[in-house]
Amino acid sequence: MKITDNLLKQMYAHATEAYPRECFGFLVGTPENGGWVRRVVRGTNLNTDRTDRFEMDPLEFVKTARAAEDDGFDIIGFYHSHPDWLAIPSQTDILSEVEGSLYVIVAVHQGHPHNTGVWIIADDAPRRFVQLPLEIVDERELEND
Repeated sequence: MKITDNLLKQMYAHATEAYPRECFGFLVGTPENGGWVRRVVRGTNLNTDRTDRFEMDPLEFVKTARAAEDDGFDIIGFYHSHPDWLAIPSQTDILSEVEGSLYVIVAVHQGHPHNTGVWIIADDAPRRFVQLPLEIVDERELEND
């Protein structure tokens, strides 16, 4: 998955602000060549019961999808944080994934972003997430595209 340093820092800032709760957001871009994130959009975590879960607002999904489409993009995935845990998918993540979507998980330890993983559900059995490479792209590439 390709993303700029600036967009990655926006996810880190969101994860830091939400700590010790999970943050959640949308990855907007194009799905070709492993995914190219052009915009990150903060989402609202509707889950107020647990700090280690998020729940997407369906109205925000629709609003974000329409705005992305208006700009010629799609929602290609989602990001969320794992407070004081690893940047690896949980069983809850597997059960709630949207097929074909990219998942960026930001590990936040003691309020500071620690590392990031990019994941997608495998096409074959058994049902599982597989990790994808994270490529940091020069901001100037966006200007030329």
